[in-house]
Amino acid sequence: MHEDPELAQARNFLVELRGHAQTLMRRRELASAGAAASATPFDAELTAVRQQIDKILNRFPALRPPTPRT
Repeated sequence: MHEDPELAQARNFLVELRGHAQTLMRRRELASAGAAASATPFDAELTAVRQQIDKILNRFPALRPPTPRT
């Protein structure tokens, strides 16, 4: 069965965005290591990436990770 091309593209973009978010979080941690808690140059970009991830997940709910059952 073939996946919808838009869903497949969204899945690929989501993988890239999540990887970029991880990179930004690591850079932010390194930039703020040993310093008082303050905004880093990565905060604005990380916020924008997270907003894009949220938009994709709202547009394509099938891409949301399954919620664990309790």
